[in-house]
Amino acid sequence: MTALVAVETLLLVVLTVLVAGLLRSHAEIMRRLGPDGDEPAARADGSMAAAAPERGSAAAPDIAGSTLTGDSMKLSVGDGATLLAFLSSGCTSCQGFWEAFGGGGASELPAGTRVVAVTKDGSHESPSRLAELAPSGLPVVLSSAAWEDYSVPGTPYFVYVVDGAIHGEGVATQWPQLVSMLRDAVYDEQLAVRSYGGRGEERASRVDETLAAAGIGPDHPSLYPDDDGPS
Repeated sequence: MTALVAVETLLLVVLTVLVAGLLRSHAEIMRRLGPDGDEPAARADGSMAAAAPERGSAAAPDIAGSTLTGDSMKLSVGDGATLLAFLSSGCTSCQGFWEAFGGGGASELPAGTRVVAVTKDGSHESPSRLAELAPSGLPVVLSSAAWEDYSVPGTPYFVYVVDGAIHGEGVATQWPQLVSMLRDAVYDEQLAVRSYGGRGEERASRVDETLAAAGIGPDHPSLYPDDDGPS
């Protein structure tokens, strides 16, 4: 009897360990996928990853902060393509990007891309030093809140926004790497759209047009096979 109890106890311990291991594995998987079960925007190698059209791109918040002269400003990212470059004055790797943006490097980015440098507030940065680094014509916004809104892990970090939606983000330490990342993000987006037949709104619009052309409207009986019509 004692031996039987010992065996049952041992089996119970083993079962407990196995269940605990499974729970830990599940928790780790969910942590890596994120709070909503989506893959993270940046790939493991730091390259930009375009959001899959089936779930849509993440919304990009507008940026509120101040200019280098201390004036308040709000930057809207709702129209067109914008590259948000999260840089700092003390970051060694950032130096090359400040220089590239002033040396015509922006011409290597996807056509029509607006570049905006985003730094932390004056309590963390020196506006006079930033004024020395920032080339003429490059908008600079001092906004620590934007760093929190975009969950920026460090510098240099880049977020590619198109019409108010994040289409890619990631870390780059050299200019050629950034250019390559952006091109990959654009190509991945184009390939995903072709593969999925367009975004949800576009697909829904095409379906509505096809149904309308066939004489099937919202009240058509074929759309409600189990009842007498729309509720």
